[in-house]
Amino acid sequence: MADLIEASSAPAKPVREEPTADLSAEIIKSVEKWPEDRVTCRRIGANSYRCNWWSAADKSSDDNPRMEGLLVTTHRVRKSRFLNVTKSLGGLVIIERNDQGSN
Repeated sequence: MADLIEASSAPAKPVREEPTADLSAEIIKSVEKWPEDRVTCRRIGANSYRCNWWSAADKSSDDNPRMEGLLVTTHRVRKSRFLNVTKSLGGLVIIERNDQGSN
């Protein structure tokens, strides 16, 4: 009599996302910004990015607004967003994540 051998199936491997190129530089060129803005963008996941819109700090609350040379912080983050970005034939597809606070 032959022994019955049960084939054990290996657990399914999780589907890995294909590595994609870092699109930070292209995102900075593509997002809407004010003329005085400086936009920074960092990749935080496969298709996830955090972008900050920096603009000159408001000097109206400074005790001496003419004293620009000695100030350390001259720009503040005006807006910050988490974006999911992919590249298609037509260009970048940028989707703003909704699970964040607004500013």
